[in-house]
Amino acid sequence: MPSRLPIDRSVSVTLTREDQFPTTAGFNTALMLTPTPLVGFLDATHRTLLYSNIFEVGLQWPAASQEYKAAALFFSAKVRPPQIKFGWYDPSKDMTDEMNAIYQADPDWFWLLATNVLNDTAKQRAIADWSETHEVIFGADSNDTDTEVPGAVDDVTFQATISQGSPAVLTKTAHGLTNDQQVRLTTSGTLPAPLTATDTYFVVNASANTFNLSATQGGTAIATTTAGSGTHTVTSPRFGGSIAEYVENKAYDHTAVFYHTDPGSYLAAAAWAYACGRDFDRANYARAAAGFIDSGQAYTLKFKTLPGVEPINRPSATIQAVTGFVPGIGINRDQGHSANTYVNMGGRNMLLEGTVGSGAFIDTIHFSAWIRARTQESVFGVLSNAAVVPYTNQGTAFLIEAGVHPPLRRAFAAGLIAPQFGDDGEFVPEFQTAVDDVANIPVAQRRNRIAPDIQVQFLTAGAIHFASVSMTLKF
Repeated sequence: MPSRLPIDRSVSVTLTREDQFPTTAGFNTALMLTPTPLVGFLDATHRTLLYSNIFEVGLQWPAASQEYKAAALFFSAKVRPPQIKFGWYDPSKDMTDEMNAIYQADPDWFWLLATNVLNDTAKQRAIADWSETHEVIFGADSNDTDTEVPGAVDDVTFQATISQGSPAVLTKTAHGLTNDQQVRLTTSGTLPAPLTATDTYFVVNASANTFNLSATQGGTAIATTTAGSGTHTVTSPRFGGSIAEYVENKAYDHTAVFYHTDPGSYLAAAAWAYACGRDFDRANYARAAAGFIDSGQAYTLKFKTLPGVEPINRPSATIQAVTGFVPGIGINRDQGHSANTYVNMGGRNMLLEGTVGSGAFIDTIHFSAWIRARTQESVFGVLSNAAVVPYTNQGTAFLIEAGVHPPLRRAFAAGLIAPQFGDDGEFVPEFQTAVDDVANIPVAQRRNRIAPDIQVQFLTAGAIHFASVSMTLKF
């Protein structure tokens, strides 16, 4: 029998797997904060715990607990969200430190919630502060009725004496402050060192007529080393006690306030459940190119019916004070707090207005975070899988086509980027990319292999929130 020669003497095939991709950021998971530990499951060494359905929640949390009630609203969504995580924080510690600890242990979530023990508290404001510097959106429930008043509530301000000592004691008869409230100091002379007029402090050890100050919420009382001089004034920004006024005043993009007269409504959980069910990565490009508006998972939270939530019973003027929405004009922060609420309109229960504190829309913040993450992941995947992307015009063109365009096309398919008519009569994405000629890039930048800036512009599809029709009756 003749010997059989191997085929590779004539044909050689080499297979290289290009599978060096970054971990994909998730946008379909919510995390709910709880101060209640489950030893061995959810505590200082196990900061988060995942649940896939309400049955799993019920195995560890009583039905009467606030954690179970919020999760029940979350899992009641018509499009069932895939999962929720509980995140444990120590209520005796600084909230910012606790949020950092949770996020360091488990950053794989996007939508943030809390039980109603935090409603309209200093700790809730601290979470809003923290969220603004992270790629998350905090759904802050509120039931403080100051949200129903469009104007700002005056700050508390009074003159007080400040002692030199360890700790420093501030004295004012019936000052009315409570622990964890923020205060700022001014003076006609000199503040006792190390106190300054530029820092914000927190009230600790408050009694009827005295209190101490701490640099952090619930922290160590500050000691003063000098007596200072002049008349000292203490100002506490109250924001009406309402998280809505605080977030609006800060013009925060990463906190949305959900106002309801019932602290147990958990309107934020119900709204985040709907948002968690919208997966921008599930889309049909062919349907988008054909002009269908339902090719993907684009959404707006306005007008949405949320199972399990009862509408509040308030007139139009109050709803405008809460939301700031003026018919025919849109969101006007002078008219309201850019908060969200749940009403009955035209016989149908629905959410209004789908905004964050700055007046931007929740779906816009969601889309912005998603397109940043997907573009970063896509470009990184090109760089990490190619043998080399040359520093040439062809190289930058390849980086754009292989790394930048794919997530933009996915955004178009999802219904997030507006279409325009192409030469062939089909809809194509409304985006443009541009990059400078590599010959124009400084030598030092080329030597350090820093690519020229790739600029992208696109038109967002957005949503319609108000419509008007003019009719003429003729005879």
